[in-house]
Amino acid sequence: MLRICAALWLSYCSFGFAAAVESKQVFELLKSGRALPAARVLELEGALTKNPEIAEARIELLAYYTARPAGMDLDAIKAARLRHILWIIKNEPKTGLGLFAPATSVYRINCMGDELADAAGYRQAQDLWLDEVFQHPNDEVVRQHAFKAIQYCNPEKAEALLQAAGTKYAFGDLYATAVLGVTGVDYWSVDASSSDGGLRQQPFAAKAMKILKTSEDRELITGAATTLLRQGAILWADGKLDWDYTPLGNALLDKLQPISEASWILSTLPTSLPKRGERPPMTIRVGGNVQAASIVHKVTPRYPSEAKSKKIEGTVQMLALIGLDGKVLNLKYQSGPAELVAASMSAVKLWEYQPTLLNGKPVFVLTQIDLNYTLSH
Repeated sequence: MLRICAALWLSYCSFGFAAAVESKQVFELLKSGRALPAARVLELEGALTKNPEIAEARIELLAYYTARPAGMDLDAIKAARLRHILWIIKNEPKTGLGLFAPATSVYRINCMGDELADAAGYRQAQDLWLDEVFQHPNDEVVRQHAFKAIQYCNPEKAEALLQAAGTKYAFGDLYATAVLGVTGVDYWSVDASSSDGGLRQQPFAAKAMKILKTSEDRELITGAATTLLRQGAILWADGKLDWDYTPLGNALLDKLQPISEASWILSTLPTSLPKRGERPPMTIRVGGNVQAASIVHKVTPRYPSEAKSKKIEGTVQMLALIGLDGKVLNLKYQSGPAELVAASMSAVKLWEYQPTLLNGKPVFVLTQIDLNYTLSH
């Protein structure tokens, strides 16, 4: 272990065994991994040879190879990625060393559609995932990750995984990606990266289209509408799709009217074709304290007299959806004294924030809002 620590940064040495890395650190490692110098790559690879369970080193190396380092043969890059990904599937199928939690797909192998796509590697990863499901038949987390890994290029097997234990929402997502012909995801996000017209002509896609047109299951339709309109818009904007998916997407939304409180994120979906090159607004999560700093109009809630008389104190927690203009679009109660909820929601609905920008463009924001009620003693 001392020899390994000598080859690594000190922070790595606290991980004698593979452990899931926190999401914030995962993103930091992915960022630093994309810019690793060649000498450092050799050090990290050597360290993993001695101790394969150093999570941070493997995450950085996976980011390095996914970024396609200049001067390195493409086949060698694919082989290196595959080696690290197969190790993760076999040894850390529940957490992926922490990679499965953040919105990144650097651990994924696409079967087609981009320069790093690897059909043979995809089949190896698929077989390994299916073996993990066989070895752990009652582990729904492993089954979920296996589904996500194979859903684009083998929707039939993915559907079989869901039939054993899957949500209707996931079925909707699967059928929507099939009719879009999605071949894979962007390695640095969870956005669809490409589509193939041939996949849209396959029997499974025809079956999926029939199900979406006839189903009345609200959860399935919600999953399908969300994927179809969001991922379809991304593919269209990027010039990766030539089929107008919006009539089907809007027909699905019509089935969901009126939109329930549990599904109000549907109000952010783009319902018309975007311009080529202009992706639709995203929806991001922002911490409550961070978002609070951008308030421009705040209404203080009235302390209900009944709650005062009963000496009720506490914190009301709400989930808010903030629009592109900074106004509160929707608000959902999460926890807190029932006597304080109505006053809290009435006030917060009137709050306004500075529009949140990402890469210079406004985005929808999901954030938590906490209101504290304390009686003076």
